[in-house]
Amino acid sequence: MMKCFLSRLFKSKRLRRGLFGLLFLFVATAIAATLILRPYFEEPERLNVLTADSQSRLEAIDTTEPNVRAFTVAVGPAELVVMDFSTPLSLDPVPPGWRHRRFLTRAPMDRSFAEKNGRPAIRLATDNSASMLFRHVDVELGLYPVLAWQWLVEQAIDNPLDELTREGDDHPARLFISFRTEAGERRAMEIIWGNRLRRGEYKYIGGFPHYVANGGAENVGSWQDEEINLLEIYREIWKDDTAASITDIALFCDTDETNSSSVAYFASVTLKQPLDLTEQQLKSISYRRNSERGRFTELKKG
Repeated sequence: MMKCFLSRLFKSKRLRRGLFGLLFLFVATAIAATLILRPYFEEPERLNVLTADSQSRLEAIDTTEPNVRAFTVAVGPAELVVMDFSTPLSLDPVPPGWRHRRFLTRAPMDRSFAEKNGRPAIRLATDNSASMLFRHVDVELGLYPVLAWQWLVEQAIDNPLDELTREGDDHPARLFISFRTEAGERRAMEIIWGNRLRRGEYKYIGGFPHYVANGGAENVGSWQDEEINLLEIYREIWKDDTAASITDIALFCDTDETNSSSVAYFASVTLKQPLDLTEQQLKSISYRRNSERGRFTELKKG
C-alpha cells in the first residue's frame, strides 16, 4: 500500500517541483552556512610566518671584571619585531601572516590606527564585544625568552564582577600566546591587564593560565613599557623542562562577559635575546654553550 501511495504521490509534477525546490533550498542553505561559519572554526593556512634568522653573529658582553673580555655567538637577531604599528597595516583583509579571529556569538573589537600621547599605535575598542588579532610566528622560546611590548589602557573595565571567575573574565588588554612543545603538544596562555589583580599575579579560568603584567587605576592613561621573562613564566605554569616554540602572539581585548566597554592601544611587540651571564659564570668558563639560548661564550683575559 505504501509503495502504491508513493507512486501516486510522485506522479504529481507540482509535488515533484516542490520537493526539488525544497532540496535545492536545503543544499544552498547548507553551502551558505558553511561559507559563513568556516572563518569561525577553520584555522587558515599559515603563510608568511615570522621566524628568526638562522645566521650567527658575534657580540661583545659588558662585564665588571677588569681585563676580561667576553663574547657571545648568538643565533638570529638580538631583537625580533613581532608587531610594529608605527606604519599602519591593512586591517580588512589583514596581510598574510596575520589573522583577525572573530567569535561566532560576539561582535568584534573595533580596530583602527591612531597616535596616542606621541606614539603611533593600533587602537582596540570594545563594547560588549571581543576578537583577537594574531601574528603567526615560529620562534624557539629558549632563544627568545624575553617579551617586550608597549600598551596604554585608556578606558579600563569598571565592573563589580570578580575577574577570577568566568563571569568576570574580561580585560581591556591581553596578549594571547600559543606554544608547541618538542613532542608536538599545544599549549597557550595569556598576559593580561588586571582589573583589580596586580602585577606578578596569576589566575586560572577552567585551567587556562593568565599572568598579570600590569593593571590598576593609577596606570590608566599612560604608556606602560613592559618587559618580562616569558621563559620563566612558562616554566612556572608548566613545571617541566620541555623545550617549546612560540607559534602565535595575538592582541586580545574583550568585554563580552561583563557587558562593558574598553579602549586600549598597542605600539609594538618584540621578542628579545638577553645576555644575562653572571660574574661567576664569566670567571669560571673559557668556552661554553649556553644550551638554553643556543649561544657560545668565549672569555679572553688580556
